[in-house]
Amino acid sequence: MEFRKSKITYLFLLIAAGLSIYFWIAVKSGSTLSFDQYMTNFMTGIFTEFSYPFFTLMDRIGSKFGIGIVSLLFVLWLWMKKKDYLAMAVFVFAVAFGNEINKMLKNVAGRPRPDLEHLVTVKSLSFPSGHAMMGMILYLMVAYFIISGLESKAVKWVIGIVAGIWILLMGISRVVMQVHYPSDVAAGFAMGFIWVFIWISLYGMLYKGK
Repeated sequence: MEFRKSKITYLFLLIAAGLSIYFWIAVKSGSTLSFDQYMTNFMTGIFTEFSYPFFTLMDRIGSKFGIGIVSLLFVLWLWMKKKDYLAMAVFVFAVAFGNEINKMLKNVAGRPRPDLEHLVTVKSLSFPSGHAMMGMILYLMVAYFIISGLESKAVKWVIGIVAGIWILLMGISRVVMQVHYPSDVAAGFAMGFIWVFIWISLYGMLYKGK
């Protein structure tokens, strides 16, 4: 339950809200963001062709199939290991509705994909990034429910850092594969964080009422 009570969490929540609003307004107004050009050049300069096989794998892991498999495995873990049926319900609804919210936001924003050679197949619109948003939702919730059952602060930190790096790489993959603007990814992360906060807060309130 510490996640929703932490001052750092509320700071991140404020930042996430600010980024979501800023990028949403910029995209809807049709503004060209220097942030996108700078970050695209920076990332593609670091992650060249040698990294493409890895980021192609990240694309598959972040696909609907990949998200579905990881979600199913984690629900089974919650059921068999923790017997936490409330966590199972919250997790499933957060991931499922999060995917629907992402599709709705894409349709409302209506931002086309970058006019570049796409290195992986994409069919939907660009803003916000589904891989970034769903990666944040899925793996942040997985990390939360795993960490909440641990006592060792060192292990909690390790899991948190690993989850953070994994989520970050999932977002970076979208820029390196030339299928998203960096602002799509940043907004996806921000909106995903807000969504997770809502569901974890709901879990905390319902858990107290048990």
